[in-house]
Amino acid sequence: MPAASPSPSSSSSSSWTSVHDFLENGDSRATSCFRRTRWDQLCAIASNANKHLDCVALDQVASGLNNIIRLLEFSDGSRWAARVRIKADQHVNAELEAEVATMQFIREHSDLAVPRVFAYALDENNPAAVAYMLIEVLPGVAAMDALGGYEVHRGVIPMQYRQPFYRSVAKCHVQMTSLRMPQIGTIPRTPEGGYKSGPLPGIGGPFDTAAAFFEAWADTVKFKWDRETIGRMMQRGPVPAEQMIAIVDQFPSRVKAMAGRLSAYNDGPFPLCHDDFLHSNIMVDEDSFHVTGIIDWEGACTVPWELVAFPEFLQAMPAAFDIPHKYGQDGLPLDEELRQTWRERQEYVEMVKLAEGPGDRLLSTCLGSKRCQALAYVYGAFTSIGKLGFYDRVLDEIEKESKIDTLVLERGFTPRIRVSDK
Repeated sequence: MPAASPSPSSSSSSSWTSVHDFLENGDSRATSCFRRTRWDQLCAIASNANKHLDCVALDQVASGLNNIIRLLEFSDGSRWAARVRIKADQHVNAELEAEVATMQFIREHSDLAVPRVFAYALDENNPAAVAYMLIEVLPGVAAMDALGGYEVHRGVIPMQYRQPFYRSVAKCHVQMTSLRMPQIGTIPRTPEGGYKSGPLPGIGGPFDTAAAFFEAWADTVKFKWDRETIGRMMQRGPVPAEQMIAIVDQFPSRVKAMAGRLSAYNDGPFPLCHDDFLHSNIMVDEDSFHVTGIIDWEGACTVPWELVAFPEFLQAMPAAFDIPHKYGQDGLPLDEELRQTWRERQEYVEMVKLAEGPGDRLLSTCLGSKRCQALAYVYGAFTSIGKLGFYDRVLDEIEKESKIDTLVLERGFTPRIRVSDK
């Protein structure tokens, strides 16, 4: 997953810095992009898109891995966020186009609060000299930045706010996964103004079935670390380096061999998934911690149901992936903080069920499935993080539990979805 972009939230966000400090201390790629951006032209574009109100770029900047954010203010006191791509190429342009279309799709088909896109350019061939989006500033503050930000609570939601925050996030999660497409892929616009499924960067598609997606992923995925690096990382590991290298090397081929048995709902329709569903991208009211919107839809796409996971602040690795001595005979983690996370995950599933109401309960079914969550975890760990662990043990457990879990999953789904796990 890409690193979280800064939150275009309130001016009090701890993510913001002054232009001077940004240029003095920022990443060289980001500062170079800032300097080549024609901010006067970007303000002119914003003015033309907003009833020709005078517009100025404020002294508030933030940056992430791929983007710079700068606040723009109009003569009536309203503000937009200018999100500028640090690097633009054909691949990046397609991602930006898909992100814009995804946000428009969400706004047209749900009540989920996402930023409105007022104007955008997909490449640098425009008066601003950069690829950009001009977007709505949602009310509130990113949950990560609330109540003093990371310096105060180290990125953890304070205990007294977790229940209302989790309940509010659960409602958003249900709305998100209720947005479904017949294929797995991105969501670009059609020339007629509608929406379709598009290819996934680096994988291809779109895919008609979950099995086809897993096969294509296995054929194209590259682990973050090479064998030499893994060997160095495992010098003091729980198993010999050669064993871990073999585990990593064999994982994609094992997934491909199991592809036809991994999904209990192979034919979809497939849910929309945020690529970085973390509290740095969840806006909240700072008094109540109720969600006011979800930002940063870069990389969002529809996915197999088995890859629908908990929000990242509730992520926990499967016990089979971890070192065994960290768990007791009851299978529960010995670490109390991790035990608390496991408890909160169960509570979150119940909150999702309440939010689903009399609907199909697809999301709570997936979140409550040990098999689904194990697969979602190892997929993300291998694809995005390059995390070392016992991928083989997880797949062994998935194979053992597959038939039992499929029966449970089948009861949570509508009859139109064929069960492919024979």
